[in-house]
Amino acid sequence: MKFNLLITLSLTLFSLNTFAHEGHSETSLKSLHGGIVKKTSNSFIEVVQEDGKTEIFVTGHDYKSIVDSKLGLKANAEVKGKTLPLELAIEKDHYLVSTDLKKEKHFKLNVLIKNTPKEEKASFALENQ
Repeated sequence: MKFNLLITLSLTLFSLNTFAHEGHSETSLKSLHGGIVKKTSNSFIEVVQEDGKTEIFVTGHDYKSIVDSKLGLKANAEVKGKTLPLELAIEKDHYLVSTDLKKEKHFKLNVLIKNTPKEEKASFALENQ
């Protein structure tokens, strides 16, 4: 009897633990602004390219925007083997890449968050139309 109870309890705990992070897999990340979303350990980073602009949205796991100069958000672009630091401007609920990347056909955008216990990084392969 105790053995059956122990097995049932173990299976229940295993099932709950398996589905505890449902909705946070790489294939089901929620895009709030129509962009590409990457998950870090403490946040979601979404990059939106629209009308020649590149915007970066950072949200917590509760999908609330995190816009703060203390976040330590930095970005760079890898273009043709060179790394270019990017200037970011804080907008109302996101960050705007101030550096002009319109002339670059293909580039990799690297976003780095420094205000966490460990640095978090997300990379996005992007192209301009």
